[in-house]
Amino acid sequence: MNKQQKDKIQAWQELNPGMFIHFGVYSQYGGVYKGKRITEGYSEQIMQFAGIPEEDYLATARTMTLDKFDPEAIVSLAKASEMKYILLTAKHHDGFCLFETKTTDFNLVEQTPFGQDLVKILAAECRKQGLQFGLYFSLVDWHLGHAFDPDNWNRITPEIEAVLCEQLTELMTGYGELCEIWFDMSRPALEQSKRFIAIVRAHQPQAMINSRIGNGLGDFITFWDNQIPDEAPLEPWQTPQSIYPETWGYRSWQKHDDLEDRARIIIENYESVHSRGGNYLLNIGPRGDGSVTEFEQEILLALGRHIRSK
Repeated sequence: MNKQQKDKIQAWQELNPGMFIHFGVYSQYGGVYKGKRITEGYSEQIMQFAGIPEEDYLATARTMTLDKFDPEAIVSLAKASEMKYILLTAKHHDGFCLFETKTTDFNLVEQTPFGQDLVKILAAECRKQGLQFGLYFSLVDWHLGHAFDPDNWNRITPEIEAVLCEQLTELMTGYGELCEIWFDMSRPALEQSKRFIAIVRAHQPQAMINSRIGNGLGDFITFWDNQIPDEAPLEPWQTPQSIYPETWGYRSWQKHDDLEDRARIIIENYESVHSRGGNYLLNIGPRGDGSVTEFEQEILLALGRHIRSK
């Protein structure tokens, strides 16, 4: 490993903790479809687990005004919580893009009353307030033709690969400098993983790539959801954690009656990861109107107070 690579890893390790944001059409459902709580799976995958037809999903997208989305407040909250970067779900498994894209009209700009590029807005606000910014990008894409699979272990066809490459290029070239690219799920072939990495390297050489790119590649190990290893690996690593492990996307019926205990657990987990050299990525799931739940705000602020007290 040369000095440039070592410096890149060290800079990323110092970006700790980070704020993960899961937001999309699924946020508008809040874990409920046709009046029924969907208890199977994460709420951001409600389209799959509730069997929602795409036309119904689009109808829900067309109700999204995001009238309570306040990028300044979200980034200010991240800073008050001592977050060093924000990582946003540019596109989850549903294939619905939060950014303007030439590849599909299945996106926030063209299908919602909000009509704006959320990635661009949040990236600009992070730069304004001095936080770094990264992107989550799902390699599983139900809109492009992947079949529903509870394990999200789909192969990537050449046709889907071509669109993924185009979308990834748009994200790597249209939003300024990115600190981290967080790939998720599917079973890419070795050459596909290499191709996706090459696109990132060509346009965002400073960005760290997670191990979910597949085939033993990537710059750091991303452990499984909410997993904290018993022994820290020698390689750079990260634990992604949701405030409640049951879901990452907003769930309207999630019980929030244990603030003090939940804050203690989050702080203990942060210390377990951070003290052993890991990167701690803590997730929030805003409501469909763009607002952050009060409970999640309080958890984040408690973590910030703890970090400042040390």
